[in-house]
Amino acid sequence: MRHLFLSRPRSQRLLLAAALLALGLVWLDAASARVGAAWDASSAARAARAEQAEWLARASAIEEESAKAKAGLGEGKGIDAARLVAEAAELLSQAGLTANTDPPKTQRSGPFAVHTVQITVRRTDLPGLLRLYALVRPRAPYLALGAVQIQADRSGGGSVGARLQLTAVELAK
Repeated sequence: MRHLFLSRPRSQRLLLAAALLALGLVWLDAASARVGAAWDASSAARAARAEQAEWLARASAIEEESAKAKAGLGEGKGIDAARLVAEAAELLSQAGLTANTDPPKTQRSGPFAVHTVQITVRRTDLPGLLRLYALVRPRAPYLALGAVQIQADRSGGGSVGARLQLTAVELAK
């Protein structure tokens, strides 16, 4: 092989050496990309493992908090999805608001069921929304108002529009 290389003219030897050097650089670039991807995956796996270890280390504290929260709620008590819609309608009428409600959504987690309903109020005043908040507040921990978005009504007149999330907690039987 060496004899074949050395028997070539100098210009061909330089051209062949340059081609081999270019192929080597391309290979090194591809290899470095693979090593970088493997390093990133390894770093992500280490971070995920550390986060999981942290959650597992806190498992007993989480179980205690869950038991404490469960003890604060009566079994079978709470507000189910159908009752949540009725409660929302009653609270809105007591506050003097007219609104549209979306169908309720339910998320279950262990012994708990969390029901949420989106409420959209148009052309109302801020005191009406504050009355709604005052009506919901004493019903904690079974009922809560969250994710409130208030916008000024574009027609003017000092009225506002709001999108609210009413959340109810139920302890499953």
